[in-house]
Amino acid sequence: MEAPDSPWELLIVDNDSTDDTLQLAKSIETANPERVRVMVEKEVGLSATRNAGIRAAHGQILAFLDDDAFPARDWLTGIVEALSDPQVLCAGGPVDPLFQGELPDWLDDRFLPYLTVWDKGPETVPLTYNEYPRGANIAYRREAFDRFGLFSPHLGRKGRALTSCEEIEHCLRIERGGGQIVYTPAARIRHWVDASRITPEWMVKRFAAQGRSEAIIHWQHAGHTGLRRGLRVYLANARRTEGGSTDADTLYRRSTQATFRAFLLACFDVPLRIPRYDPLPEAGPPKPWLPFQ
Repeated sequence: MEAPDSPWELLIVDNDSTDDTLQLAKSIETANPERVRVMVEKEVGLSATRNAGIRAAHGQILAFLDDDAFPARDWLTGIVEALSDPQVLCAGGPVDPLFQGELPDWLDDRFLPYLTVWDKGPETVPLTYNEYPRGANIAYRREAFDRFGLFSPHLGRKGRALTSCEEIEHCLRIERGGGQIVYTPAARIRHWVDASRITPEWMVKRFAAQGRSEAIIHWQHAGHTGLRRGLRVYLANARRTEGGSTDADTLYRRSTQATFRAFLLACFDVPLRIPRYDPLPEAGPPKPWLPFQ
């Protein structure tokens, strides 16, 4: 991978792994002590891991990759260029899939977003809720965390839970605070898609996790009004999928129903367990926001 002329570092955060991941990471650090640092985060979860990296990082641009992502040679250069505008606080690029095994007939375009497949085309474009960069390929100016805080510990993968949307919720804070978010085609990665994720059972669980994750965002940023709006929309989505006789249609119907049920169940416990978004003083007054406006 090519690197820009400015100083850079690679920070590897081991999230309390139980295999040889930490030893492998430390061998990379030993071979490149001036560029590579390894740290351990004991609190399990993607948000906790990323937040640990943010606290430890020295740079003014922080770029995140998943451990199963493979950046293009010019990926980092593309990230730096996209964030050269001080008004742009977050940027991300295309995510191409690296599928493992033979693809099932039911896997059509309706399911690809849930496998982090994402491409907005050949031009740089601004992004707004809820079309934000994917967490497998996303970068920020440090100012974004100074002004809007770290990733929410209530969102993001944690153990076997498929809860997601930590980057979506953080980007929403940025957008409400007046910051810009962009898609850049110059920062492309390939993302490994394990065969275990290309099953009907996993896909239904993934849709359900999305429903819960969206409920958390709606509550944090729009309260009970946001939850009511979400219920109406997700119920309508589930009803629209009725009909269709192919395996893909049947699975998509099961999946959208799982999204609605998970959102509905979350409406009962999320307001009791998770606090509303409270902007830092540095963020200033946030713009009003309601989902599905």
